Amino acid sequence: MSFILRRIATTKTGKQIVRDQPLPGDTITLGRESGNGIHIPDLAVNPHHATIGSSDGRHVHVAAQEGLGFDLNGRTLDAADIDSAAGAELRFGGHRLTVAREGDAIVLLVERIDELSQSSKDVDEAKAFSLAGTMPGKRLGAWTFAILVFLAFLAGPIWAWHSYRQVDERPGGYHADLAWSSGPLSSAHKSLKGDCQSCHVDAFVAVTDKACVGCHTGEHKAMSAAHANAPTAMLLAARHPPGVGERILAGFAKTFNRPQGRCVDCHTEHEGAGPMPATPQKFCADCHDGMQARLVKAGFEPTVADAADFGTLHPEFRPLVRTAPGAKPVRAALSKGAIVDQGGLKFPHDLHLQANGGVARMAASFRGRHGFGQKLECANCHRPDADGVRIRPVEMERDCAMCHSLAFETVGGVTRTLRHGEPRQVVADLIAYYRSTPPTRPLQLGGMERRRPGQYAEGQVYNIYFREVAARPNRAEDAVRAVFSKGGACYDCHTIFAPAAGNDWRVMAVNQTPRFLTKGWFDHDAHRETDCADCHVAATRSKAASDLLIPGLRQCRDCHVGEGGARLVKVATATESPCAMCHEYHSDGGKPWVPARQRRKGSAAIADRPPPAAQAVSLITGTEARGLYDGTWRSSAPKLASTTGRGG
Repeated sequence: MSFILRRIATTKTGKQIVRDQPLPGDTITLGRESGNGIHIPDLAVNPHHATIGSSDGRHVHVAAQEGLGFDLNGRTLDAADIDSAAGAELRFGGHRLTVAREGDAIVLLVERIDELSQSSKDVDEAKAFSLAGTMPGKRLGAWTFAILVFLAFLAGPIWAWHSYRQVDERPGGYHADLAWSSGPLSSAHKSLKGDCQSCHVDAFVAVTDKACVGCHTGEHKAMSAAHANAPTAMLLAARHPPGVGERILAGFAKTFNRPQGRCVDCHTEHEGAGPMPATPQKFCADCHDGMQARLVKAGFEPTVADAADFGTLHPEFRPLVRTAPGAKPVRAALSKGAIVDQGGLKFPHDLHLQANGGVARMAASFRGRHGFGQKLECANCHRPDADGVRIRPVEMERDCAMCHSLAFETVGGVTRTLRHGEPRQVVADLIAYYRSTPPTRPLQLGGMERRRPGQYAEGQVYNIYFREVAARPNRAEDAVRAVFSKGGACYDCHTIFAPAAGNDWRVMAVNQTPRFLTKGWFDHDAHRETDCADCHVAATRSKAASDLLIPGLRQCRDCHVGEGGARLVKVATATESPCAMCHEYHSDGGKPWVPARQRRKGSAAIADRPPPAAQAVSLITGTEARGLYDGTWRSSAPKLASTTGRGG
């Protein structure tokens, strides 16, 4: 047994179209929801209005489900039993359901019979309860929106650009071409917020290098020395082979006047306030990952090792060292064992960093004057530069003289010292001292002191004193020899050359390397919370100043991992470190991504310009040649203590 659903639709010409649809099963549902077997889109019909079933294939039972009944032969009922052979007509809202029989099937004919109310119209329920009927049509809305977009995002920006292209600085307010901006400018370019045309010179033309170089002159015109000296063919051979997608993107970029290799390929703008984002690691790894094999294949000799990620693939450091005193610095790989750097000094780190012993006791006794602790620390002798980036070369007068004194005479409470770094002056000062100064006069030769009879005659006082006066000038040579010999003030720290072939006493020149890792950047100020010995692990057991104490790759990997967190060992506090954190592309000698003219510069107001030898001023402002401070010299200021600014 089955039901046949028959629908009759009338066209505009009055023609009727009859469609039959079999409905399997003994029970079917009728309602407004589309999931019913008989769907009647009429608001006068409940979503699940009634069920229609037959148990014997002839008689039909109709039952209402949700309170609203149906009309049968003019009467409103909630349930009815109908003989399909006799037939019957039921009404649900504005629709009529006719029950009839054809053969073994029960036919249910559904048709709309009138339009007595809105509920009887064949309308969509969503439209009936919305404002769709009162709004403009989709076509009109689409054209209106398209015109607004055209005016706001094309015509308006072009008009704004054309109106202000010859203006150095735009007036305040909103300008239509700001709609094209992908975000706020970085802090380095915030002054150009109202001057879009300074970079975007031509309409529909990408920013060119010429626009960048107009402001970023000098070191920003060229690549770093390592790249600038390389042949173009070598640079092209080092690059990784582009994939299919990259070639397609490169073709589109060329078509739309966006050539590769521009400044903005690396220095992206409109990424938000703050410093410009560093170049992603992929920019470097595209060439340096597997570069050696590509260069060898192209016939070039590779000079650098492969590098892809600091945490997983990075070559060992190669600091600059002097293999012999006075020799030219050369690169040496830390992976090849112990390396010496002959700087010309004699200095045992282990002796000075001992927790016990004479050095520690001397440091403890100087706590009130020099700020020492119970023993010497690295920071007592190794002091950072004024900007905190590098460590200053050790100076005798500043870092050593508090313990290693060069004093040789006191005159009227003023101590005279030997001239450090000037051997000939040391010799001259000692000779002059012994020639011009008599020995200490015994008390028995002056005043009214009582003397024992016969002392002069026996030579116990008189002859001894005047014999010393006569021999004193010859003692100068002994004093000079003692200063430059073992146990003397100069010998213990320096290599001494004795006079030979008419030469004077000479001291081997001291060469303190200011920067060992010239291809990478290290900022001591950024590591000020870390103990020196955590990185310079060999310092406490070093017995010679020639020991190279530069940390290796392993020490850095204790904290630094790759850009995406990649690492080879477990790291407690991981710092993601892309290539741009340590390596600079432009050879300006400064921090990566920080041009020299944009570095923070303090200001100092000094009372009176001091003589060049005064150290107090340089401790506050640094040397003038470094340009770390803008100094203002004012004679009206009361004293140096009123200095303002950031100290070194």
